Formats: sequence, C-alpha cells, structure tokens
Amino acid sequence: MSDTLIKRTQANEPLWRVLENFQRNQDDFSDLKTVCVVSGSVGCGKTTFLLNYFKGKKFFYFSFAAFQSELAEKLLAESVSSKCGVSVSCWADAFKALSNEYKFILLDDVGFIAGNKHFQEAFYANMLTDIHTRPFVVLITQSTDEISGLADTYVETNLDYFSIPEVKKLYPALSKAALLGLCALSGGIPKLLQSYDVQLGFESNLRKWLNPESAFIKLMPILMLKCFRRPENYHHILCAMANGNIRVGQIGKFTGFTLNKCDNYLAGLIDNGFVTKEKVAGKNGMEKSVYRIANSYYLLWHKYIFPNRSAIQLQDEQLMSQVIENISETEIHRFHLRKAFKWMDAIFQDKLKMTFRSLNGITYSPRVVKDGRFQYFFDAIARHKQRVLFIKVFQSPLESCTKTELTRLQHAVSQINEYEDSHVYIFTKRRLSDYAVSQAAKDDVLNLVEVERLKY
Repeated sequence: MSDTLIKRTQANEPLWRVLENFQRNQDDFSDLKTVCVVSGSVGCGKTTFLLNYFKGKKFFYFSFAAFQSELAEKLLAESVSSKCGVSVSCWADAFKALSNEYKFILLDDVGFIAGNKHFQEAFYANMLTDIHTRPFVVLITQSTDEISGLADTYVETNLDYFSIPEVKKLYPALSKAALLGLCALSGGIPKLLQSYDVQLGFESNLRKWLNPESAFIKLMPILMLKCFRRPENYHHILCAMANGNIRVGQIGKFTGFTLNKCDNYLAGLIDNGFVTKEKVAGKNGMEKSVYRIANSYYLLWHKYIFPNRSAIQLQDEQLMSQVIENISETEIHRFHLRKAFKWMDAIFQDKLKMTFRSLNGITYSPRVVKDGRFQYFFDAIARHKQRVLFIKVFQSPLESCTKTELTRLQHAVSQINEYEDSHVYIFTKRRLSDYAVSQAAKDDVLNLVEVERLKY
C-alpha cells in the first residue's frame, strides 16, 4: 500500500510533468521568477507525497509550521548553515546559499510566514537569480494561503483526499460494503487509510479506531489546530452541523452563538475546507444558503466522538457498541446515499439540463405524497414548469421494485403531475426484479439504477 500512496496524485497537472517543463525551461517556467505551488486540504498527504517524490535526489526541506517570523528566520539560518557548510544569519543569506547549493528546494507550511515583508523581499531577490542555474522551488501550502509577492508566476498543482476509486485500488480485495465503510470512516484521508488493517473485519477495525490513542480519534483535533488558534467554537459549529443543522439559524440555536458569530465561524471553516456552502431553492422559490460538512470523517467525528470524548476515553463498552451499530447500520448507508445523489446530480445536469434548466442541483429532500389514506414516500421531488422529477431510493436490501410497489409509485406520481410529463428514477441496493426491468423497458418515465453498481 505504501507504494501506491507514494505514487498517487489527483493533481490538475501531474507533478512529474511540472518538473519536466521546468527542466526544459518550457511553458510557465520560461519566466525566471517562477515557483511550483502544491496545495490541498489539510492532512491530504502533500508533504509525504513530495518527500517520497524527491527521494533519492539531493533536496532541501524546511517547514515553517507554527513559527513566528524571528524564530523562523533563526531556525532556517541554522538549518542552511548546517546543510550548506556556510555561516548565514538572515533571510537573504539563507536563500542565496540554498540557491547555490540545491537544485530542489521544498518549503512547507509557507502560509505561516508568507505575509512577512522581509521574508518576501529576501525570497524574491535571492532565491531565483539565474534562468539557467535556478533551483526548482516547491511551496507547500493550504488552499487558502496567501502567497502573493514571492514570485511573478506560480505553477499550481493540487492534491486532495483519496476518492472511492483510489481507495478501491489500495484495497482491491475489499467487498463493496467494506470499501464504502472504509471511505465513510476515513474520508479518504491518507493517515487513516494507512491505519486500516485488512486482516481484520470492518467492525473490528472500527472498534480498534475507537481507541483513545488511535489516529481516528486524534487526527481531527490536529487538523483543526493547524487552521485555528482556538478551535473549540469551530468544533461546536461542526457538531451542530453533524446533527443535521444546516442553516445559520439552526446552527445558532444549537450552539447558542449569535448569528453574526455563526457567520464568522462558518466563513473560517469554509476557507479551510471543512465546510461547503450551497444555495437551495426554498418553498417560496427564493434561494437560501445551507452549509454542509465537506468530509465524512469530519462529520462522523463531530457526531460521535466530539460529544462522547469522556466516555470514549473511559472505553465505555455500552457507548462504543452503540456507536459501532449506528455507524455500521446507519451512517455508512447515508454516506452511500450522499454519493448516489451526487452521481444523480451529475447525470441529471447532463441529461436533463434542457428540461430542468432552473435546477441548482438534486439534493436529498424527503417528501410524502398523500391521497386520503394513501401515502407514498419520495427521497426528492424537483419541478420545472410542467416537468417533475421524482427520486425513490429503496434503502433496505430487503426492499424491491415489485408489481405492487410500481403501481403505488405510479399512483403517487399522478397525484403531483401528469405521469407522461414526469421523470422517475428508482434506486435499489439489490438486484432488480425481472418484472421491474421489463416494465421500465416499456415505460419512458421509469429509470432503474442499482446503487451497488454505481461508480463514484
């Protein structure tokens, strides 16, 4: 697995190609004052990837993490003096020595120091001074770091957490259920993926991850501390969201914070990639902002670990068993549905964009259709003029698209819209019946999808 972790990249432009262009003085590297920037979400493995990428080459690495400017200058000077065999004491001398001695230079956590005027001036004037002998400089940053003033041109490449297909490549023998469980728990974060033991079953791994010393328990506070000096209130905001509060008013009611405080905290969480902001249409047609946690690991940690830290520290068996049951039977299924709806959204935007041009996206929004004593549940209903889109997800593997079920569904659709002007998507977690398949082949309104076969 370690080899795969080293080689993988979701870079917009693979790093090897950036390096190749630099060595040939082509494309963006035709200008002297050009550096490479590798950015990405906190904890996505940027540093590990780069250190392994340059393994075997002579390179200089230095991290500015959590250093104030004076201490950073002193420690960099000491490191350069030791590595280059010359005595330096300031930014300018350090960058001159590095530029003369090293062909590859990696500067990590640059966001901590990039705003310092003396650092900027010394880097710009002394690091890149000759078009033929200049080093290949990589600045490792968070996506939100401001690094203007260090160079004239930035060649950017981005790393992200592992996607479901990438995790499948890491663990090709895992069943679909275990794979989705691992993706839900880890959020695709490399440090968590590395701690998964393929020799154990999924539930045994989950129980191991609930140990107070595990990476699963410890990583989230570390990620937050990298972004916020005092993360306590940000944790509280995420806890509110993990428990289903996605509007500012709901979050404020859950946390007790004023709305302007919630706005400020949410802005910080969005800037650092912990939260996303979406616009959804309300009942009156007006768009409203909703906020969602960006990663399944962030969500599960704040829903189950954050409010139960003391009990987990004491290894309360009753609590742990309940957490394992909730995650195994409920949360992984919800993760699966979120991925399915994301897939649906992409399909609908592509196939139905002319019909549903006003849609911002398809999201999970349950609705019950009633007709006297008759009731039918849909996972989402979206309308544009005379066209209506219906989504039904059979959540239990025991449910199926039987003749009776199809008759009920068609009746429910007819209560909302002319059946012929509707689009109905049915998602199931088990093999569809022959009857359902034959009906869908004859009915242009019905579309059947087996969720387990979705490729994310």
